Order: sequence, then structure tokens, then C-alpha cells
Amino acid sequence: MGKVLVCCEKPIQMNQLVAPFPHKKVGDHILVEPCKIFPDSAVFISAVGHILELYNPGDYDESLKSWEIKDLPIVPRPFKLKVIPSKTRSLQTFRKFLKDPSIKEIINAGDSAMEGQLLIDEILYYLGNKKLVKRLWTSSLTKNGVETAFKSLKSNKEYNNLYQAGIARQRADWLIGINTTRALTTLMGEKGLNITMNAGRVQTSLMGIVYQRELEIETFESESYWDFYIFTQFKNGTITAKWFNDKESHIFNKEAALLVRDFCQNKSPKVYSIEEKEHIVKPPQLFSLSTLQSKANKLYKFSSDRVLKLLQSLYEKWKLVSYPRTDSCYLTAEEAATLPDILRKLNELDDYKPLLNDAMKDIAEDKRYVDSSKVSDHFALLPTEDISNYSFISSEERLIYDLIVKSVIAAHYPDHIYQSREMILSIDDQFTFKANGKVITQNGWKQLYNKSLDEQKDTELEMKMLPLVHEGETGILLSHSLEEGYTKPKPRFTDGDLIKIMSNAGNWVREKEDFKNKELVLGTAATRHEIINKVKDKYISVQDNQVYLLPAGRVLIEALGANSYLTSVLTTGRMERYLDDIKNGKASVDDFLKRTEKMSLIVLNELKEKSKTWNFSEQLIQDIGPKEIGRCLSCGGTLLERDKFYGCSNYSANNCTFSIPKQKAGVTITKVNIEKLLTNGTTSLIKGFKKNGKDGTFSAFLVWDSIKQSIVYKFQ
Repeated sequence: MGKVLVCCEKPIQMNQLVAPFPHKKVGDHILVEPCKIFPDSAVFISAVGHILELYNPGDYDESLKSWEIKDLPIVPRPFKLKVIPSKTRSLQTFRKFLKDPSIKEIINAGDSAMEGQLLIDEILYYLGNKKLVKRLWTSSLTKNGVETAFKSLKSNKEYNNLYQAGIARQRADWLIGINTTRALTTLMGEKGLNITMNAGRVQTSLMGIVYQRELEIETFESESYWDFYIFTQFKNGTITAKWFNDKESHIFNKEAALLVRDFCQNKSPKVYSIEEKEHIVKPPQLFSLSTLQSKANKLYKFSSDRVLKLLQSLYEKWKLVSYPRTDSCYLTAEEAATLPDILRKLNELDDYKPLLNDAMKDIAEDKRYVDSSKVSDHFALLPTEDISNYSFISSEERLIYDLIVKSVIAAHYPDHIYQSREMILSIDDQFTFKANGKVITQNGWKQLYNKSLDEQKDTELEMKMLPLVHEGETGILLSHSLEEGYTKPKPRFTDGDLIKIMSNAGNWVREKEDFKNKELVLGTAATRHEIINKVKDKYISVQDNQVYLLPAGRVLIEALGANSYLTSVLTTGRMERYLDDIKNGKASVDDFLKRTEKMSLIVLNELKEKSKTWNFSEQLIQDIGPKEIGRCLSCGGTLLERDKFYGCSNYSANNCTFSIPKQKAGVTITKVNIEKLLTNGTTSLIKGFKKNGKDGTFSAFLVWDSIKQSIVYKFQ
């Protein structure tokens, strides 16, 4: 077999994969001693995320460093990769061991997803690797999960289509992003709007939906209505019923409402009809990443990005859950077979032991949970059989873990059953009134959930049963009330709603055209939070979990056009399906990119034409243009806030390059700290800076070094 080189995606993942084996840290790698899995030893190395990136336009041609509309569209032939400057050391480690003659076999141990496949494969191709490559694929980082995965290696060639789909996505996003961003920014600059207008096929489709909802809210005209209630005494009790007819449940004319009230005075309501029905509510499906993000946002107001970070910690650090970036709510038969062991381990935890007594149902054959045909790369989120770290997790991690655990326990519980009764009362056969009631006959799986947190608490968990009456029975009208109300616009989206929309955007197709797959998706489970983060604070703001459209977001969509290629859900959804076809070996990268090139050209020509009619107001230019934040520490000029940094206004006049990034080493530098830096020459102590190429973080001040003429770290 020979010595094996295991290529991991990031250091924390490498540490988890090597943990079950005898090993020691040696400089830039981890050496595994000879053992059953690696009889001739192994070397584990790690990237630090992507260490290669596509060329920028200026890398292909020096003249393309400046943004000119005449140079568009930019279509590289061929596309080229380069090393990210800060990742050079990582690439050198890969090169060293790939050339090591003692290494006989390579294992691609990137994350078990398209991006993980691309990340490691592109390094191997870039460095010209000729050695045999196998693929490690695991959704669990527990000792048993890792050992099983290393015993079940496949040829990396079997995952080539996944790599090809990764290439297609990467290059298509480059083509659309570079060309559309440059075109929008340049054309808007000609109109006096000096702002970088980033655009991409997924984020602009999402922004188109947010824009549409904003228009609906802005143009909504509230109407008054009146609800008329009667309170009727029957032999076995009192019934409260509300006026309705076949078309409406409200009365929209006050005079008409008063006429109904006056007509009903001193009349005797009669039971016109009674309908009783049993409702069986099955336990909820298991969670995918997107459904968990949406649920956690609804319950705890966690952003999608926050949920993923908590999940990643539960997966990588604590080994308590399966692979997070899954788009499936189903299990394979193989995974379903592990559920009894998982439940037995959960029974050892005091928090869950009382809940497992009624978890008796066998779901191995239940298609609601177990369906291999609906599992692509990864199965639904599950707790692992390793509970040893449970007591160490944070309170927020516990909330996320609890949702996953209870979804699995609930699947093994009886159904929730309730009886509903609907009564129609009439007065002189002229006006009808409706009363509804229900009572729970079997609580089933719902007993697992705190009533105050259940999203259906106001309906299915409300125990209320109407008194026993009979059709034709007449009652006595005790009193009545007429209440005024107002129609409301559709609610603003929440952060969780954005995830739901991207997971199934079929309901937002504006084009009058049939499409086969109603489950059109925007992005993937792994990238949706990143897309939302990209549009936050520039195109949308999220306040108290409510999404608001910012002026730049309005300009973006109105400039592109509400029905353009890039704002079309249908266009983006088709591209996602095409990528799936590439992944399944049914389509080629070349054909996909040719279509993307054609679309980019159409969008470019449309923008050129539409820009002739753009007319931005002075107020709008002021609202979304660069904001003055203080004085430049280098030359004394005006420091302006831009998209990703604060830069000196004298850059063009005297080539002043002073700038402060908005994000540094993984930490967002707040405006408060920027102001302190400009005023006092130093920020407050900032925590959480990530170490370059290593695990862990550090704390430091950012200070202005007048000798070096730059911002530097200063440690306590």
C-alpha cells in the first residue's frame, strides 16, 4: 500500500479525522504511525479553505485592471487559477508531500460536498499530481464514523462529475459577477452614482423577490372592515359565532354592517349545519440545513449564518451532529439502521431520558423519513452516537442540538390527533355565522415541544370544544358585537423567510411560463447564508428580524429591470438544475459556460440600453454614495466609507493609499473602533482575530504606525 497522504480542507477537520489513530504533530503536518487502517503510516496535511482562486481580469491583461465598459464582456479562454497570497505556505506543504517519493497514495478528505471536492481536486490538478487518488466521504466525525469512512474509500474518479459541477459553478459565477458588476458600476458612475454595484445570479434573484415585497408593502392601501359576532345560548352551552358568506369573512361597508346588526336584533339563531372531523398530524420531517435555519430564526431569531456556525461547532468541535451542510430531510436505509443506537445513547442524557419512553415507533420503512432516492450527497441532520461532549456545549449550541434531537425523537412518537367541529348558524335564512372548536384526543409527538415555542400554538394546541347541539336546534341571542378592523399588507420577510424562499423559489416565478420542477432553488444549502450575508447592510437591512430594502437594493433591481435574466427566479433555477445535471453526468461544463457567456452578453447589452433612461436624483446619490467618516491619518484628506473598506478621497488626486478594511482576520471592525482609531490612533481591544493558517484566535489593538504609515496590531 505504501505511505498515504490525506489532504484535508481545513485544520480543524484534519484534527478530527486524525484523532482515532496514533499520531503526532510534526511541523506543517501530522504523522500517523503504522496501524490497522494505515499499515505503512500516513501524513495528514490541510488547506485553510480555498488556497487557489480564479484570475482577476487584470491578471489576464494589465489593461483590464481599470473598469471600462468597452472591455466588456470579459471571457477568459482558458480560465486560470492562482495562489491566494496569504495561502502560499499551505500550497508549499501540498507541493512538498505530493512530490515526496515515499507517498504512494493520496486521499481527498475535503468536506463531503461539491465545494470540498473542488477545493482539494483543484490543488491536485494545479500541482500536476499523477499519483492514485481515493476519496474519503463521511457525514460523521465520531471515532466510529471516521474509521468506517477510511475503510470505505472509493476512487476519486467516481466523484469527477461533482468536481466538474464545482468548476461550472465557480466559472459561471465569475462570468456573471465580474461582467455585471463592472457594467453596473461603470454605467452608474457615468450618471454620478459612485458605488460598486455587486451583482450575481443568485443574489440578484433574491433581491428581486425582496424588491417585489417592498413594492407590495409601499403600494398597499389599508381598508376598514367590520366583523359582526353573535353570542347564542343553547340548551348545553353558549356559542360565539362570526358573520361570513360564500365570498367574504369581513363586511367592508359600515352601513351594510349596521344593517346586518339591526336585522339580527331580537332574532333566534338556528343551527344550520354541523361538521365534525378527525385530524391526524404526523410528526415533522427531519431537518435539512435550510429548514433548521428557518426554524431557529422563527424560534430564537438566529440568523442563518449564526445557525450554520453553531452547527459547524457541534459537528467539528463537539462531534455531536452529522454533516451540517445537507439539503435533504431524508435518511438512507443504512443511516436509519443507526437510529436505535442513537436513541439508546440519548437515553443516557438526563435531558432526554424522560422523553424516550413513548418513542416506540419503528420508522425504518416510513417513506416520510427514509427514502434513499431523496438523498443526494448527504442525509438529514442527526445527532451522533457520541454524546461525550454534551455537557460542554454553549447555551446557543444546546438550543440547536435540542431541535435536532427532538426531531428524531418525535419521528418515533405516535401521531398528534384532534377532533374539530364546525357549526354554521343562520338567522331567518338571511345571514350565516360560523363557529369552530377542537379538542385534542391524542397529544402524541407534540408533548415533546414547549407550547410557547410551537409555531402552531394558536391553533392545533388550543383546546376548545363547542357544546353539543343538533342541526335545526334554535337558540336564544344573548348579545352581539360589531368590531372594526383594518386590512394589513403582507408581512416583511424575516431572515428565516429568505432561507425558505431560496430553498423553494417556485412560488416567486413571475414569468407566465410552465416549468417542470416547481421546487426551483436559489443557491445550495451550503451557500445560502453566504448570499444573504453579501446583500445585508448594502442592499437590505435586517432590524428586529425584519428585512428592509435599502436604497442601493432598489437601484440595483430597477437598473437591471424586474424581469431581466438576473432578477428572474426561473433563470437562476434552471442554472441550478443544469449544475445538478452536470453533477449527475447528464450535461457538460462547456455547454453550461457557453450558455452563461451568451446570457452575460444579453444582460450587458440590456444594461447599456437601459442606462440611457436612468435618472438618479441628487437625494438618491447622496443616500447611497460614499459617506464621509473622518480625516485620513496619512494625508489629512477625507476618509470615505466604501463597500469593504474605508479609503482616502485623495487616492486619485495624490495617490494616497491609506485604507482601513471593514473586516480584518475574520473580525468586523466596528464604526466605533474606526472613529477611535482616527481620533486617538488606537482602537479598543478587539477579540477574535483568526490566526493565519492556524486554529485559534487572538486579541489585539489596531493602531496607526506613523513610521510604517500603516495600521498594525498592538498586543496587551
